[in-house]
Amino acid sequence: MRVLLVEPDVLLGRSYGEALTQDKHTVDHVRTAQDAVQAADAHKPDVVVVNIDMPRHNGVEFLYEFTSYNEWQGTPVLVLASQLNHDLAERTVVRDQLGVREVLVRSRTGLQDLCRAVRAVGQADESA
Repeated sequence: MRVLLVEPDVLLGRSYGEALTQDKHTVDHVRTAQDAVQAADAHKPDVVVVNIDMPRHNGVEFLYEFTSYNEWQGTPVLVLASQLNHDLAERTVVRDQLGVREVLVRSRTGLQDLCRAVRAVGQADESA
């Protein structure tokens, strides 16, 4: 499965990317929303993992832009958030509009949890 990982922190991105690669996924790691759009254009992702707390062009803005393209609508999204009380965790309508399948709180989500969530989203999408 091809995973688009949008994580501005280099060390976290490297850790997430290595774990997902070891879990047999192809990972395109980018640090900005603009780079994410370009990466998705070059290689359509099967799943997007995005840090919602990005500086400047934040994750929610990126997801609105991402889902505005027909070819990327329906692509499942996993959100990494620093806090559980983030808007996306509470607003089902917004989550559905943006393709968010799960909001993962970084402090409670280990590398194995992330890999398991990506696999689960990918399997659910394949069976649909």
